[in-house]
Amino acid sequence: MDGPTYKTKNYDAVPYLDISAAYNTDGTVVLNVTNRNRDTAQDGVFQLEDKKFASEFEVYEVNGPDIKAENDFDKTVVQTTQRASVKASGSVLKYSFPAHSFTMLKGKLA
Repeated sequence: MDGPTYKTKNYDAVPYLDISAAYNTDGTVVLNVTNRNRDTAQDGVFQLEDKKFASEFEVYEVNGPDIKAENDFDKTVVQTTQRASVKASGSVLKYSFPAHSFTMLKGKLA
């Protein structure tokens, strides 16, 4: 997956989106995406080579009001929120990942 990058002290092209995936033999796939851009949502496109997405994907987002937000024993500022499901189109799944967030997409493959 290609996308915008930023320059750090040690590296010239660090992608804003950090992505991992897990696949279970029952056809379930989980996509975990961290958007490191502090101000801008980043669009992601996942494309399968030899399979198709079979269902809508559940969307769970972890985010807070700003990049310094943190939880403590007496307050919960950063929360996990279930968002509206997203529908894939055949072998393509598109999603816009909110600024400075962690998102988990969970669904099935055909």
